[in-house]
This record gives sequence, C-alpha cells and structure tokens, in this order.
Amino acid sequence: AVVSTQSTGALIRQVGGLDGQGKENHGLVIEMAFVQTVALINKYVTAWKKNLPKDKYQPLLQSTIDTTLKLLLVDTLTIPDISAKHSTCLSNNFNLLLDQLSKVRSDDLVEDSESWIRFKLVIGVLDDGLVKIVENWENGTLSKYFRSSEIQHLVKALFQNTDKNAALRRRITGDIL
Repeated sequence: AVVSTQSTGALIRQVGGLDGQGKENHGLVIEMAFVQTVALINKYVTAWKKNLPKDKYQPLLQSTIDTTLKLLLVDTLTIPDISAKHSTCLSNNFNLLLDQLSKVRSDDLVEDSESWIRFKLVIGVLDDGLVKIVENWENGTLSKYFRSSEIQHLVKALFQNTDKNAALRRRITGDIL
C-alpha cells in the first residue's frame, strides 16, 4: 500500500510537485501519476481479494486510498500560488483520480472517509469563486473539515490580494476542529 502513495508522490515531485505550474506537460505528468497509482491499487485489490477475506483487505484498501488522498491534500493546501489555469488542471486531475478510485472501491467501501470528503471539498474550492468559498466556510461545509488557516492559505493562493478579497478572506475564522 505504501508503494502506491510513494510512487504518486515521487512522480509528482519530479515535475516540481503539484505547484509545478508553468512546467511543460505538468498536468499530463500529474494525470499519469494518478493513473499509475490507480493501476497499482487495482493490482493490490486483485491480489488481496484472491488471498484475504473481505474483512482483512477492506481496511488495507481504505488505508491505501486515505494515505494517497492525505498526501495530495497536504501538497495542495501548501501551494503558494495557483493560477486559474493551474486550478482547472488540478481540479480536472483530482476529479479523474476520484472517478477512478470510485471504481476501485465501489464494491468494497460503503462510507466516504474524512480524507475522501476533504479531497472532494478541495476540488470544490479549486472550482468555486471566493464568495461561494466564504459562504461554504460560514455555513459549516468547509469549517467542519478544515482549519481556517488551511482555507485562508488556499484562498490566498487562488485569488489576487485585493482589498475586497482580503475582506472576504478575513471572514474565514474560527476553527471547529
């Protein structure tokens, strides 16, 4: 299980990490890393299903997926600057990854883990405007799963630092976690 997450991280770090915007074919390399990760996870699942009872391989699968998503979340939440083009690239690739992982886990996992929910919410942040992000913070959609500093950092990376944006960003306060 550790191999898949290390492989994803190694491939992405080779192109400058998730924040390697402006590098040639960066989005394609991220996509390839995700495809390889899903292929490895599928390989594990096939082997686990042949050799282990369901109650033994399910936790392994959940742990593998959670670890992969947690690593990607850490990388995403620390990107210093995200252009609109790069945000779209990340969102598209993250959606591709979730789609593929959904197929892997469809028969084996019934509940969304916290990392799965957080990852889906980050995709929403990458896609949404600042007003919607602030609304989602204030209504608890984001504040239930993130610290204010995480969302503030992501917002700062995504949006220009204007007076209006700074005023909206200041409304992201008070941690529930």
